[in-house]
Amino acid sequence: MKVLLFTHKSDIDGMGNAVLAKLAFADVEYVLCETINLQKEIKKYYDNGNIYAYDMIFVTDLWLEEPTLSKVANDERLKNKFFVFDHHKSAIEGNYNKYDFTTIKVSNENGLCSGTSLFYDWLVSNKFLNSDNQKIKDFSELTRKYDTWEWKTKYNEEMPHELTLLFDAVGCSNYIKLMFDKLSIDDGERFTFSELEKMLIKNKIEQVEEKLANYAKQVYYEEILGFKAGIVFIDYEYRNDLTEYFRNHHYDMDFVMLIALDYGVISYRSINDNVNVRLIAEAFGGKGHDKAAGSPISEEKKRTLIRVLTDNK
Repeated sequence: MKVLLFTHKSDIDGMGNAVLAKLAFADVEYVLCETINLQKEIKKYYDNGNIYAYDMIFVTDLWLEEPTLSKVANDERLKNKFFVFDHHKSAIEGNYNKYDFTTIKVSNENGLCSGTSLFYDWLVSNKFLNSDNQKIKDFSELTRKYDTWEWKTKYNEEMPHELTLLFDAVGCSNYIKLMFDKLSIDDGERFTFSELEKMLIKNKIEQVEEKLANYAKQVYYEEILGFKAGIVFIDYEYRNDLTEYFRNHHYDMDFVMLIALDYGVISYRSINDNVNVRLIAEAFGGKGHDKAAGSPISEEKKRTLIRVLTDNK
């Protein structure tokens, strides 16, 4: 069976879907996307006709918008082999959950959903993965706990955080290969880290702590849409750790605006629980969750920033 997967490239939730797809199917091609370029990436496969060469097509931790959504729904050759799994509230509010091939849920009986947890449930119910494989089940749940932040707010469990530190340490392709190799061995054991993985996590923790202390010295404060924002230029991978640093150290801001030029993205994270950063991100052309959202940095904005930096110099 030949499978095509479009999945979110930013974090372990997107990567988790790539791992599960490779475990479930022998022939998988995956495309790592951001929300802002998903429709464009799918269009490439439409335009060259290659989209019809696959037996199954999945979109995970992302959602289809119009006109792509209706195009798939009205395509007799595609609509029965196309599947969308997402958990963003914006997708439900945009009415992108209206077709049988779209599964968009913010929560279920297990708690808040992630793209990986929704995809895992579907793969198990359709017998593509064995529900008795505890290691894969653990991996899906650890990913869900981190992506929904329940590792911190509900369980006070460090292992989901360590999993994302491992991802940050090795990068996308190495993480997918590492997890695939690890989970391919069904020995009846629970998910644990190897000694090498523990060392990588430990080294990453030390690196993160040093980075966070430096970033925290470089915060700018501005009023944005009536709220006090902390603004920091960062490397993308540190966005969640820096947010937690600000919360733990009680920084005087309502939300933090994390500008990652390396990724071309601005991330918004709430510090004050009463601030819905999804609405703030939408004001800047972005999307996301109530507590964590993002917006793209356009080429025009990048050029403006470069011009300002050059002028100052």
